Amino acid sequence: AQGDGPVQMEWLVSQTSSEVDDNAEVVKMIEERFNIDLKGFYVDPNNFQENLNVKFAGGEMPDVLVVGSPAELATYIEGGIIGELPIETIREKAPNYTKVADEYDDGSLWSTMVYEGKNYGVANPMDQQPMAMFWRKDWLDKLGLDIPETLEEYEEVLTAFVNEDPDGNGKADTAGAAERIFGAVFGAFGLRCVTGVGAGSGFTVEEMQLGEDNVPFFPYIRPEAKEALTVLHDWYEKGIIDKEFITGENHGGYAGLSHSFINGRIGLTSGQPYTYFTYSSDMKAEDNLGVCMREMVAVNPDAVVIPGPAPVGPEGKSGTESWGNIGRLTCLTTKGASDPRKVDAFLAILDAYYADMDFAELANFGLENVHFKNTEHGKIRLMDGQELRKEGVLQVDFGATVLYAQNLTPQKTNYAKEITGNGYARFNAPPVQEFSDVISTLDSMTEQAYFAMITGEKPLDYFETYVEEFKKAGGETAEKAVQEAYAEKLASVQQ
Repeated sequence: AQGDGPVQMEWLVSQTSSEVDDNAEVVKMIEERFNIDLKGFYVDPNNFQENLNVKFAGGEMPDVLVVGSPAELATYIEGGIIGELPIETIREKAPNYTKVADEYDDGSLWSTMVYEGKNYGVANPMDQQPMAMFWRKDWLDKLGLDIPETLEEYEEVLTAFVNEDPDGNGKADTAGAAERIFGAVFGAFGLRCVTGVGAGSGFTVEEMQLGEDNVPFFPYIRPEAKEALTVLHDWYEKGIIDKEFITGENHGGYAGLSHSFINGRIGLTSGQPYTYFTYSSDMKAEDNLGVCMREMVAVNPDAVVIPGPAPVGPEGKSGTESWGNIGRLTCLTTKGASDPRKVDAFLAILDAYYADMDFAELANFGLENVHFKNTEHGKIRLMDGQELRKEGVLQVDFGATVLYAQNLTPQKTNYAKEITGNGYARFNAPPVQEFSDVISTLDSMTEQAYFAMITGEKPLDYFETYVEEFKKAGGETAEKAVQEAYAEKLASVQQ
C-alpha cells in the first residue's frame, strides 16, 4: 500500500513532451496542491508516433495521455492502452468541470469519448474562433476599392487584383487568391469543405459536417458543393484563382504561413486570426503581430494587411472553417485508471482547471515574469513549449477551454470574435470500420475530381458522376455507419 504519500503521475500531453524538472517551482506547487509526484513522459519528437508505439510495445506508458481523435481513441482502447472512466465518476468527482461541460455541450461533447457504450476520458469545451479573411489593404487603396462582402463583390475586387496591377510593378503577375479561400466559398453555400491545411492544397474529406438536425454527412457530395465548384471554376478561368493553387500556399516552415500571400502573388488569404494579429488590426504594435504577419513585414515592409468578412452567398449564408468546439481529448491509460488514487487526483486537477482561474493560469502560463509577462494586451510567453513543460507549465493543462478564453486571454478572444463571423466547426466522427476502410480512397477520389472541375479538365456536370462513384466506393456505407454510430453514442449518454 502507498499510504498517504504523494502518488506518482506521468503525463503525456503533446509531441513537445519533456522530462519534468523535480525542483521547478511550478512543479512543486502542483505536486503540493494535489498530493502527487508529477513526472513528464518523454517521447522523442522525431517520429513521435513511432517512438510512442515502441514504448507501448515495451510495456511503458504514462498515466495520462492526450489523443488526437476518436479514431485514435478506438485504436488505443482495442490495444489495451486506455482505461475506462465512467461518466458518473466524472460527474461525482469533477462537479465544476461537469457544470461547464453541460452548459456548452452542443449535443456531442459527452459522447465524444464513448466507445462501444463505455466512456474513456474527458473532452473539453473549447473556444475556437473560425478562420479569418486577410486582405492586402495597400492593394485595395491603390485601386480605390473597399473590402467586399458578397460573392459578387469579392469577384469584382479580385478581378481588379488580376487586371489592374495592384503592386504597381508594371507586370501582369498577380492573382486574386489561392486555395486557402476555397473553404469560405463553400461556406457561402452552407458547407464545411476544408483545404489548404499546411503544405499542399488537398481537401480534408475525413472531416465530416454535423447538420443542423444533428445528423453528420459528407459535405463534398451535396448539390451545394457543385454551386461552389462552379464559382471556383469561373474564378480560375478568369485568373482570380492562382494557376499554381495545386502546389498550395505554404512551401515549408510554419504550417500557417502563406508564401503566395507573403510574396505578393495573391491579395487575399485565410488563416487563424492570431497567426496574423493578436489583439487588434494595428500593424505598428510589435507585440500584436502574429507569426504570419511578422514574416510578411520582414519580406515586404510596405505591405498593409486588414481582415474582412467571409463572402455571403446567394441565400445569405457565409462562414469559414473552425476547429472543433470540443478538444483536448484527455484519457487515463490502463495504468492510470487501475489506481483509484490516480483517478481521484486526475479528476481533482481537471476540476480545479475549471473552478480556479489562478490554477488554470499557473498550469498554462506559469509564473509571472518568469514564464510570461502581463502586457496591456494580454499575456506574452517568455519561453518555448518544451522549456515550459520542463518547468511543469503546459503539463497538467486541458487546453484553451471556454473559461480559459474568457478569463486568461480575453483580448485575443474578443479580437478574433470581432473579425470573424460564422464558423463551421469540426465534427469528431465516431470511429467505425466502414469509414476507416474507405476514407483514403474517398479523399484522393474527391481531390482528383475537384481539381479537375476547378481547372476545367473535366466539365462541371462531371460532379454527378463523381457523386455516384463516391457513394459506390463505400462513401454511402461509411456515411450511414457514422450516422448510426453517432446516434447510438448520443443515446448512450442521454439516459
